[in-house]
Amino acid sequence: MKSFTLGTNFYVGVKVPVVVRKGVYCDNNIDDRFRFIFISKGAGMIDTEAGYSSFIAPAICCINETETIKIQSTNKYELIELVYHPEFLNPHYDYKSIRQTPQEYIEGDPHDAAWLNAFIKRLPNYKGVINVNSGISLRIENILTQINKELTDQRDWYWPCRTRSLLLELLLVIDRIYVEPLTDDSIVVAEKDVIINDIIIYLLNHYHEKINLIQLTEEFKINRTSLNEYFKKATGYTVMSYLMNLRIHLAMAMLQDTALQVSEIMYRVGFVNISHFVRSFKKISGTSPLEYRKKHTWLYK
Repeated sequence: MKSFTLGTNFYVGVKVPVVVRKGVYCDNNIDDRFRFIFISKGAGMIDTEAGYSSFIAPAICCINETETIKIQSTNKYELIELVYHPEFLNPHYDYKSIRQTPQEYIEGDPHDAAWLNAFIKRLPNYKGVINVNSGISLRIENILTQINKELTDQRDWYWPCRTRSLLLELLLVIDRIYVEPLTDDSIVVAEKDVIINDIIIYLLNHYHEKINLIQLTEEFKINRTSLNEYFKKATGYTVMSYLMNLRIHLAMAMLQDTALQVSEIMYRVGFVNISHFVRSFKKISGTSPLEYRKKHTWLYK
């Protein structure tokens, strides 16, 4: 399997270190690449360095450049696989720096490196595969489909940046499944609560859409006061504050690691009004979106 996408329409001849493929088999090993494997259909066993586990689709695997994977199934399974090098996120990232260099010393913002934890850190309870619910699986499949379309169509000069922004969205979802958020404003669920977990999963799936408390109370059959009370007790945030932090931190990553226009980023993370976006961004980050990009991006240095 090739491990890059070749520029054909724009950036002709440039090898961009990310590729997506759909298939009914899985290569045991791909050297020098991270691999995200989304198993959309089937059941069986997965053997990796992290363990030997059973799976029932939908399920995901995060494989780093040192690991191999074997999928055993008596029936056909289907998967979508994304293969990439971390330098695609930031050219200063290599396998040594993201593991051994303290994140504050890596050039650029550390948030992206933190989102790679599913590939570089092995938690005791991770056995090589994570089963995901149907809501999360639909979101993952949708992002992978969009990435594949960007890589295939290469419709303008922004196709690498747009692909990178989609990968950041995917890493955000993976990180929330694999470990607790690791940003400066991390949101930790203090108590296990089925309703709270369901709400968080809903927000992860729909943060790019219009969401309000009335909609959530109807969706989860809970009154507004109880919803905010339970959510704040579990996370330390009201529901809408959690959603705002989620949107702004994703916008930060896109501003740092892509050249997409601020207006496109704004829409991608769920805002429709530029003034509201700028005010919200400044309240959480301390700077305007343009100031944040100027200070943190590596693209123009």
